[in-house]
Order: sequence, then C-alpha cells, then structure tokens
Amino acid sequence: MTLNLAGYTVGSNEPLTNARILYAPITGTVTADGTNGDLATNNYTAQRWAAAAGANDWELETASAADVDTVFISAHNLSGRTLTISTSPDLVTAYTSRASFTVPDNSTIAIMFTDGSGDPISTRRLKVSLNEGEGNLVGIISAGVALQMTAPFYGGYNPIRLNRVTEGEQQFSETGQWLGRTEKRRALSTSYTWRHLTAAWYRSDFDPFAQTLPLNPFGIIGNPLRMPEDVAWAWTQSDPAPANMGIRDLMEVSLQVTGYWS
Repeated sequence: MTLNLAGYTVGSNEPLTNARILYAPITGTVTADGTNGDLATNNYTAQRWAAAAGANDWELETASAADVDTVFISAHNLSGRTLTISTSPDLVTAYTSRASFTVPDNSTIAIMFTDGSGDPISTRRLKVSLNEGEGNLVGIISAGVALQMTAPFYGGYNPIRLNRVTEGEQQFSETGQWLGRTEKRRALSTSYTWRHLTAAWYRSDFDPFAQTLPLNPFGIIGNPLRMPEDVAWAWTQSDPAPANMGIRDLMEVSLQVTGYWS
C-alpha cells in the first residue's frame, strides 16, 4: 500500500472516490541530514537527496504560511524504513506528527491529511523523518493542496500501477542465436478520463492545472478509497483537450500519462 489516509478527514471535501492531483507544491528553504537535501524539491527523479546513516530529518521552511493536505514522495528506496511526516505552523511551535508508518515498497508514496474539520493544515515548516537512512535516496518530495476532481471513475480504468511499459533491446549472435534481452527503460502508463465536469469548475479549477502541462510532472491518486495502491508521480506528453458533452454545461477531459516506475 502506498497511500496513507490515517490523518485525513473528508468534511466538505470531495469524496475519497474522486482523484486528487498535486501539481502546485509549496516551496522554501531546505535543510536536511545527509547530502543534497534540496534536490528532492526539483522535478528530476535522477537527482536525489542522499540520507545519512542513522535517523534523518528533511525540513522545508516556507517564506510565509502555506496550506498543505497532500505529500508525495517518489524515486526512493525507502522500503522497510519508518517514515514520519510532521508540520509546524510557525518557526517556534513544536512539530505535530501527521502520519507515521513503515514504507512497504519503493513505489510512489502519497500521504493525505487535514485538520479535524477537513481543512488543509497551515504550515511554515514541513518535516520528513526517517528512522534509519543508510543507503537511502529520495528524488521527489512534493507537498501542497491537491486538486480534488468533482467526478469519480472506476469501471474501464486501467490502474496505473498494474500497467507497465518496458522497452528492451534484443541481443543476437552473428549466427542468429538468442543472447538475451537488455532492458533500456521502463515506466507506468494509463489514461484518466473525467466526465460530467461543469464548465465553470473546469475553467476555475482544472484549467490552472492544465496550463502547467505538459512541461511539469504531478502527483496523482486515481481513486483513494477504492484503489489505494493507485498512486503515481506522472507526466503527460500533450496538452489536455476538453470537450463539451452536449449535456447542459458539462465537459469531459482525458489525460494520457506516463508514471515513474520504481
């Protein structure tokens, strides 16, 4: 399981059958144990924070208070480590733990949390703590308020964690004998389709996300309630092309995405 919902209250939010998309992360100054902690805040999965032996803290301090309800961690090898996410509303108040769990594997992690009413947490400092960091690397730590889709999907959807794309190169001898196959690259792939989105909501909420594409990657949880393992750090090769459905003022849009495969 790669999704932690222990600290999340739905409140007036969209149901947990609806996708969450994190595309506008908070920014700030990073301090971290180990080396190159700031590399975890860029979009390059190959550039990574290298944790040190023993307990490690990675901290992001924002210039002013920022809201957070979702954290994505990807391009990591934290399987078996205990991971704790904490926040502080200012520079002096003690941290409050928002989630603490043992990482089950090296796939992308998403942590969702709110206050008791379902509102995002106001944060000046975000901390990611590891109980042991020897040999561990983390490429992506992204936190902010996730876009909440207003329509769910389930039937006909290809779960991204189960849809893998592997590109290989065949090796043959001069006489045509099988010498093996070399893996060149691998990824995850799927298509998300949302229907019955109001035109006003699309323009006010989804289009700001669409305008960041295809240049920037994003974190996505397809259906937190029914597919908690369906979490990905992903990107798309083309701009979304919304269409009017011909039903009142409703629209539909699809995203063909590629995801990071641990």
